[in-house]
Order: sequence, then structure tokens, then C-alpha cells
Amino acid sequence: MQRILFANIGWMVRYQGQSLGDTISGGGSYRDDEKHEAFNFQDIKGMCYGYVQPVRWGSIKLSRIDPHVSNYNDKIDDVLVVWTARRPDNGGTYIVGWYKHATVYSNFQFCNFTERKRYDFNISAKYVDCTLLSVADRSFRIPRAQNGEVGGMGQSNVWYADSDISSIKEFREKVINYIFNKYSKPTRHKQLKVNVEARKLVETNAIKIVTEEFQRRGFSVKSVEKDNLGWDLEAIKGGYKLRLEVKGLAGAELSVRITQNEYSKMQSKDNANYRLCVVTNALDKPDLCVFIKEGNNWVCEDDNEMILCFDEQVAAIAFLK
Repeated sequence: MQRILFANIGWMVRYQGQSLGDTISGGGSYRDDEKHEAFNFQDIKGMCYGYVQPVRWGSIKLSRIDPHVSNYNDKIDDVLVVWTARRPDNGGTYIVGWYKHATVYSNFQFCNFTERKRYDFNISAKYVDCTLLSVADRSFRIPRAQNGEVGGMGQSNVWYADSDISSIKEFREKVINYIFNKYSKPTRHKQLKVNVEARKLVETNAIKIVTEEFQRRGFSVKSVEKDNLGWDLEAIKGGYKLRLEVKGLAGAELSVRITQNEYSKMQSKDNANYRLCVVTNALDKPDLCVFIKEGNNWVCEDDNEMILCFDEQVAAIAFLK
């Protein structure tokens, strides 16, 4: 029988610390400014160290995960830990990810990793056995007892789902079947494997194409690539100056990595003169799309239905749905 534990935490996008606006909503913590579970999906030397806050700072009851294990044990191995969180938008509780083959400790373990600010943990697993769902894929809802759903997760952040109620047994099996059989990792953002020389050629061609395009528009264009300003080119016409960040892609799929510096300039208050210029098929049949800030969106100049989405990470990835 599959050992399973449901662990409810705060809602985040990445769970690798609160950075670039990835703040946490709900959950438990010693401190209000940085909640411990904010690091639950951070890769630390091939491991993930998870934190869940049992009720009243208590311990996790290992015998409720497996009745053959004594509560005097300090840990239990090979547990499927299902991480859940309450969505800020609709208030429902959903699966946000899981650890397969996890070790669950009855009490908090001391952590000496500065990557997670030395916060204690009570669950660990190999990074390769950990899956964090994208926000768009978090659609598996968890029943809550306080909402009147019989046998659902209660007020405690730890739920063993060990009731003999048939509906709970069926729910457990439904979760297990979803994780092990039905879920498949999205392949939307496949990275093109190109060597260093080919990547450099893509970048060079993209710069050339954008330069020629803005010269055609009557701008004088100069490169500031080596100045680390957050953009690659400056296009000047009269007293008007545009800041052009250039991204080149070998393929047709529009998905580009944006550095933290570039992203901060895109989000700054004076971004009206900032342009994100993406050249797809840069080595074959180049296609240039220039994105401009309109309201709260980044929209292609030539097609207002092409609106960028941003997956905030250590930097950011911009892509079209």
C-alpha cells in the first residue's frame, strides 16, 4: 500500500525563496517576512528539503502514515508527500506538487544550508523525485472538512487521509493514480540544443536584423551590449531614444530567457521607450516581432493578439500561450 501524506503550505509560483515578486500567501512560519516553506522546491545539491507546520508546533504522527511504524521512530521512508496550497484567487485548496520516495521526519531537522537560510525541515527527497506544478496545471482540488466536505483536510496543515470512509479511500487512490499514471510533464518549453558557435551566430544575426530594421525606420543605432544596461541597442531619432533588448531564436517557438537586469528594466516606471525585439528562425527565415508595453501587457507592434506571458523564475521566461 502506498504511504501518503498531504502537506498544506502557502501559495507560491516557484518555492525557491521570495524573489522577483514570488511572494507567499498563507502557510506557516516562524517569521512573517520569509516563510519556511518558501524553499520547498529548491535544488540543494540534488535534494529538496520541505517544511510543513504541524498543528501547534507538534510532530508528524508516523504511525498514521503507516500503522506498522511506531511513533517512537524518528523518520519513515518511501512516502508520497503531496503538497497542497490554497489558491489566493478562489480560496480552494489544490495540489501544487509532490515528493516521491520522500523521507518524513516526526520532528524538525536542523538545516545548515545557507541556500534556504538554515530553516529547519521535516521532509526530504531527491530533487529528481520532486515535481512542482506550474500555476496553470494546479487543477486537482483537495476536499476541505471546514467547507462541509466529509472526511476532507481539516484545519491542520498535515492530513494523513487515513480514514476508513469509502470516499476518502477512493480519493487517495485517485490522487495516487493521477501522480503515477495520468500526470505527464508538459513539453511546451522544449529548449533547442545548439552548440556555442551556433548560438553566437543566432545572436549576431538577431542584432543585425534589429539594427537594419530600426535604421530603415530612420533611427541611428548603436550597440551597448557590453555595458550591461539591461538592453542591447539604443536607437535615436532626433531627441527620441529607444532602448532595444534583442533576443534571437533558432526555431519558430517564441520563448526567451530574460535576465534579472533586463526584467527589472522592463518593469521599471520609465519603460515607455523600452522594446523587446525577438527574432525567430534567425538563421533561416528570420521573423522579427517588436514588443511594446501597452497598459499592463507587452504586445507585438504588428499583431495586438500576440501578448507575452511571463513565468517568473530566478530571471524570467517570456512565451506565447
